[in-house]
Amino acid sequence: MNKIVEFRLCKLTDEQLVEKVDKYVDRIYQTGKIPSRCVPARPDEDFDLLVGELIMRFMDTKIKAHGDKECLGPGCPYCDEEDKG
Repeated sequence: MNKIVEFRLCKLTDEQLVEKVDKYVDRIYQTGKIPSRCVPARPDEDFDLLVGELIMRFMDTKIKAHGDKECLGPGCPYCDEEDKG
């Protein structure tokens, strides 16, 4: 993962982030072209940084839901508890 993601500079909401990543992935499949990187980096626009931020947010949610408990996979009671609460 791109180390710049660790600075957590992305200002998009979860919904905006998912929508942008989804559109990028659709474009990649339709065109076969990989998005280029920009210098300086654009945390709210660059594909690699958006995907990295999505992963970081996913991991944050997983850690919050489980604390020090290990995920038990599909039907995990720790995940289900978080979803219900």
